[in-house]
Order: sequence, then C-alpha cells, then structure tokens
Amino acid sequence: MHEIGNVLYVKDPGLKITESGFQDVLFVYTNLAPEKAYAVVAHREYGFVEGIIPVNCVLKVPLIDVDIEKCLESLKPSGIVKLKVRSRGVREASSKLFRLFAELLKKHGSSHDSSSKICLYVEIFPENVYIGLGSCQPVFKAMS
Repeated sequence: MHEIGNVLYVKDPGLKITESGFQDVLFVYTNLAPEKAYAVVAHREYGFVEGIIPVNCVLKVPLIDVDIEKCLESLKPSGIVKLKVRSRGVREASSKLFRLFAELLKKHGSSHDSSSKICLYVEIFPENVYIGLGSCQPVFKAMS
C-alpha cells in the first residue's frame, strides 16, 4: 500500500487504497484518469509491488455482452493484443470469458496473440469485472 501510495499521492492527495479481500491484491482509487495514473505508477521501481494493471472499465457480474462491447469501443484496442484473463473467487469463469473476449476482440478488428507487448487485462471478482489496456511488461523490482 505504501509503495503505490507514495508514488501517486504527489499527483492525487485524495488517493484511496483498499484491500480487495484477496491476498496481495489492492484497489487504488484516484481522481486521475486511468491512463494518467497508470503512466505514473507503471514504470517505477518497487520492492514489493509485482504487478499493476490499469482499470478503464468496471462491469457488474453477471456480464452483458453489450457492456463489454461498449468497454472495448472506449478502449479501442487495435491490432494484436495479449488477452490476460484472471479469475479471483469465481470458479471456471476465466476460460469462458477468455473465449468471449477473444470473439469480441475480433468483432472490433483486434485479435489475441500471446507475444503482444500490449495487454487487455480482464480481472474477474465475485461482483465486478475490471478491464484495462496497458503494457504487458511487469513492474521493475528493486535489486537487493
């Protein structure tokens, strides 16, 4: 919490960080645009933070295709992206959503390729699905 807070607080003193209920997963709420917040935190060196994903869309569970399509339209993923779907607390959801998002990407003129440097993140939690477009590169870890 402190590492992310120290980086973002300078840009947004109204920053709020909460625990998600899942080990090692935090939610960061900021008044900054998702792209701006992600740009500020994504390429810093961290001692404890291992992954940061941008969140551009939050959709309620159960998902409705129209809502997913609206999200993809707003993100405008172009060309080839790496689709990264992770399910937390929802059994058997990730493989179904992977197929659904892969189909919808095709409708929007994009496709999945695991070698892409741009990731479409889909994080499934029991009540919400968080979707964001960002770099596939992991955060920098401080060398001891």
